[in-house]
Amino acid sequence: MRSLLKKEMERSETFSLVLEKTGTKLQEIKTKLLCLEADVKVERWRCSPFSDHISHTIAPLSVVLRVFAMVKELERSLMSCNEVLGYVSDVKLLAEALKLLSSSCVLALTWLEDTIQFLSQNGMPKDHPCGLRFKTSIEILRELQMTEARAHLSGGSLCTEFQNLETEFERILEEEEVLSESNMRKLQAIIKRFDAHCVPIYIKIRTRVIQKRFENDYLHKLISEADNVQDIEDVIDQWRLDMEIAVKETYEFESKLCYEVFKDVGEEHVPSRFFGAIASSSGLLTLLRFGSRVSKCKKGPPKLLKLLNCFSTMDNIRVEFNRLFRGDLCSEIRRETRELISNLINGVCEIFWELPCQVELQRPNCPPLDGGVPKLVSVVTEYCNKLLGDKNKPVLSKILEIDLGWKKEKYQEEILTGHIYNILREIALNLDAWSSFNKEIALSYIFMMNNHTHFCGLRETHLGKMMGESWLSAHEQYRDYYAALYVKESWGKLLSLLNIKAQPSKRKRARESIKCTLKAFAKGFDELYTKQSTWVVEDKELRWKICQAMVRTIVPRYKSYLQSYIMLLVEEDPTSPGKDLSYTSKGLEMKLKTMFQSKEETEKIYKYSHFVNKVMDLGDTPNSHLTFEAI
Repeated sequence: MRSLLKKEMERSETFSLVLEKTGTKLQEIKTKLLCLEADVKVERWRCSPFSDHISHTIAPLSVVLRVFAMVKELERSLMSCNEVLGYVSDVKLLAEALKLLSSSCVLALTWLEDTIQFLSQNGMPKDHPCGLRFKTSIEILRELQMTEARAHLSGGSLCTEFQNLETEFERILEEEEVLSESNMRKLQAIIKRFDAHCVPIYIKIRTRVIQKRFENDYLHKLISEADNVQDIEDVIDQWRLDMEIAVKETYEFESKLCYEVFKDVGEEHVPSRFFGAIASSSGLLTLLRFGSRVSKCKKGPPKLLKLLNCFSTMDNIRVEFNRLFRGDLCSEIRRETRELISNLINGVCEIFWELPCQVELQRPNCPPLDGGVPKLVSVVTEYCNKLLGDKNKPVLSKILEIDLGWKKEKYQEEILTGHIYNILREIALNLDAWSSFNKEIALSYIFMMNNHTHFCGLRETHLGKMMGESWLSAHEQYRDYYAALYVKESWGKLLSLLNIKAQPSKRKRARESIKCTLKAFAKGFDELYTKQSTWVVEDKELRWKICQAMVRTIVPRYKSYLQSYIMLLVEEDPTSPGKDLSYTSKGLEMKLKTMFQSKEETEKIYKYSHFVNKVMDLGDTPNSHLTFEAI
């Protein structure tokens, strides 16, 4: 039994080994059968009438997968890109890839739907695995087809990238160095990507930049406050500066920038159209309308000079203005400019032609009580000098030429100079009328003398050169004429008091007569001095000449009178012969020299005169020799 069992165990082990080998062979056979089954299936599909439709459908699906992989790769690339030009390029590629993905999905869907329809019509069961997989693929493709649309929605990949590019576009446009070569390349790259979408952004940003440069609230404030004329005139100089800077610098720069940025757009007139949109909405129209507002407000002689300055500014920028603002979108700017120029010319001519009438209207007014030059005379002559100056005369002549040209008349320079002469003629008529207002004849002489002196002082001015040497010489003659009349009229009657002669034979009565004469003279002198101390002779040199003429007229006669009768006074009181004498000849001379002086000069000369009278008083010494020297 033991031997039998041993043999059986050996046989079992042998059988087990055989089974193992058989199992391995069976697994190999199974694997081969599976491969054979797959080959058979493929061969059966190849022989099937559906195989062509299925193979043609797989190709579009493969394209969709490849394009989708490229989209994902571009999205990852954009997240790590820090360079603008590379970013723009990747955004462009992403947009193209999304567009390609959408079109590829449409093609693949068409093939799948056609294939399913064909298979269903040719006996393929509805629950066939191939049909089910195709239907799942259709749902996936429809989702992928919406990728491009979702990318453009808020939060989508393309929308985010566009917003990033728009932010960068705005940042570059707001830079001071926007015209640099690097910025130009970036702007043009973004514009090529954005196309028409970037135009409104460009116009908005550049308009905002210009408005920041001209943040002049006074324009908007004064345009709305129609009655605030004075404030308007106060800011005309600022307006002129803004206008010149706007045209020669700001809009010149904007035009250059616009042509540089959009030079490759394709249409030649596109840059000028965009520039016109910026110019029309950035504040230039406000500047022009403010100028028209100034030209229409209250007219008056001071306003004329302001209008001349405004016209000069517009004339200085005329060439640049016509070159820059020539597009259709600038038609409103050109219209406002024509209106402004017309208003300036009309305003200047209206004021200028009325100047003589304005002077005449002042004739009923009273002249200065001190005999000085009326403010009207000094203001008008200075005004005429400004009109004839190198700055204003060419502008005024041009305006008059344009105005007369509109009226089909020819301009000549004599028209301008002749009108200035009419203004001076009205001043002369005013002076004649005012001189008769003075009840004091001497004061009227002082008045005319001062005014003729004022005209003599115009020799080196534009007005004096226009009127000529003969006109100036005539005023000099009138000045000297009225000065002589003043001296004669003022002091002639006073000197007549010294014509009374004492009789030496009746010494007591003679001494009394001398005393009375000297007292009457002193009283008359003091009255004249007090009355005329408020009068003025404005020209310093003329004032000195008048005082010297009064000294030459009065002092020698007074001194001669004292010398003639001093001995009678000495006989009466040898110790104090001049105790009743109010003025010595030297003291009289000092006081005459204080006439028409300022208060400070008068006080200085008065103290000196008082010192002379005190030291050289006739009563200070009994010595007749010293007495005669004092006299």
